[in-house]
Amino acid sequence: MTTATSGPTTGAPGQTPTGPFAPPSPGLPLRGREHETARALRALRFVAGGGSALVAVEGPSGSGKTRFLDECVALARRLGYPVCHRSPLLAATDAPATGTAGGPALVVLDDVHLLGEEVGDALLARCRPRYGGSVAWLVARRTGAGSGRLDALLAGSAGHTERITLDALRAPASLQVAADILGAPASAPLARVLDGAGGHPGLLVELVRGMREEHLVRVEGHQALLVEERIPQRVRELLHGMLRDQPGEYRQLLRVAAVLGRETTVDDLLPVLRVPPSALLLLLDRAASTGMLAVGDTRVRFPSELLRQVVADSVPAPLRHALRRQAAAARSADGPAAPPAGPRPTEPPDLNGQEHLIVRMIAEGLTNKQIARRLDISPHTVNYHLKKLFRKAGVNSRIALLRETGWHERPGGSAEGGPLVRPGQGPFEGGGHGQ
Repeated sequence: MTTATSGPTTGAPGQTPTGPFAPPSPGLPLRGREHETARALRALRFVAGGGSALVAVEGPSGSGKTRFLDECVALARRLGYPVCHRSPLLAATDAPATGTAGGPALVVLDDVHLLGEEVGDALLARCRPRYGGSVAWLVARRTGAGSGRLDALLAGSAGHTERITLDALRAPASLQVAADILGAPASAPLARVLDGAGGHPGLLVELVRGMREEHLVRVEGHQALLVEERIPQRVRELLHGMLRDQPGEYRQLLRVAAVLGRETTVDDLLPVLRVPPSALLLLLDRAASTGMLAVGDTRVRFPSELLRQVVADSVPAPLRHALRRQAAAARSADGPAAPPAGPRPTEPPDLNGQEHLIVRMIAEGLTNKQIARRLDISPHTVNYHLKKLFRKAGVNSRIALLRETGWHERPGGSAEGGPLVRPGQGPFEGGGHGQ
């Protein structure tokens, strides 16, 4: 027997998603979560043997928490669990304290961070595993949100406990997700594009769906090929909406960090934001909990280049240049004086990742054909990008392009120095994940 209780469970059939990301298409396999699934299975087997367990699943919006819960319910049914209760609004009196005579029970609470504190605490108070209870509690919440009672239960419960964090997918799993949606594996150029999602499951799915809708990809000869490299409109609208939903100070942090590059430092952010370190600490805590920024001891990094590009594009170009100048001036004031760069009537143009690579190869003295072979694209596409670079820089020759972007040539063809403004990686140039 299986029982279900209605409630706004994200992605559940017939229900409205609670987050900005649409649920994955039904029937698609769960990818890249083998280790996490094994831990959940261990807890379910413990309960099937007569114990009780509490499994907390955490991750930012779009990390696939609801899809992971679906997988856990399927595992429980294969293990013979006769009773499964599922709802984020399950009344405390409805949740079983022990399994039934027919076997263990599984209680799934999704999006508990959306519950009121009183209701959430009442529910979680019943989650305390007790040996012999034969109940598996599976609780999902957004990272850093929700009642603190769950943390106390995980630290002090006598039964089996697991805290499972859904991090970014590694590159092979991301490509498997894309292949599941497109019906064919991605070519190397398309794989570079998909890497811009930074392994974020929800963003990756939206990117693939958007590219398919706008005919930016096509399947040919059992392979998905890149037709055009640009950010789909649905992805831009999604990320702009997420940015608008953030509080003003946090939105400002994201926009400034995005303008300063894929990775920046706390020392660069403080003088530009003009906030005390204690206030920046709170903003960075929020950024880490939402998954929009990865925060280290001294450095701040966008896991997704796609997100960084869209956020940076939301800042008008004159303000982008002004923010970069402000950060550079603060660095010069704190450190040794930089050598004079000479007068420049205009700012160097912003370059995306692929444009930066092409300019660097031009500085190395490569021809269009050689660049095409390096990038695995056609010489015609290289010529197209080169014309765009000329227009962006306001020049009509390679030598002038190198001068305007801050590159110049050494004897022997190797590039010396670099761009006067560090170029951001392009909308689809990755920064990837370790394998």
